[in-house]
Amino acid sequence: MNTKKPITIFIVEDNKLFSKALVADIENTFSKKSIKIQSFETGETCMLRFKEEMPQIVITDYHLNSKYPDAVDGIKLLDLVKRENPKIYVVMLTSEDDINIALKSFHHGASDYVVKTETKFNKIHYSLANIFNLMDAKREALRNRSLLFGLITALITISLIVAIQFL
Repeated sequence: MNTKKPITIFIVEDNKLFSKALVADIENTFSKKSIKIQSFETGETCMLRFKEEMPQIVITDYHLNSKYPDAVDGIKLLDLVKRENPKIYVVMLTSEDDINIALKSFHHGASDYVVKTETKFNKIHYSLANIFNLMDAKREALRNRSLLFGLITALITISLIVAIQFL
């Protein structure tokens, strides 16, 4: 029985059709993972739920203000997300294959940058698989550090007991 808390992924994309396809694709590809996906059309609606849900991953479009001109764009959303939780993984999605946008995204803390080409879903799979592996490695390192701390504490306790016996 898997009692692990599911990994929450927020998808922020103003193209409803693409968003639904992306949700279905991620759920299908990572069906063995415990994930929960929510999608939003704007960064503002995403941030309304952000503190409540505290997702581990956000996948956001760069041009969120194409449908809603006053909406925040992907970089502004990235900044808002990182301000709330600097450890969150953010994947920037865009139709623009522009090195300056990629560099700007990474400078603002994006974990990955995916261009919407014919292979976009494969690139997102690869990006998510890397993030999942990184999350697992961090969890394992934390577990190992806790075990090591417990072992050191036990050794110190035993040493103190032995020292007290000789006094």
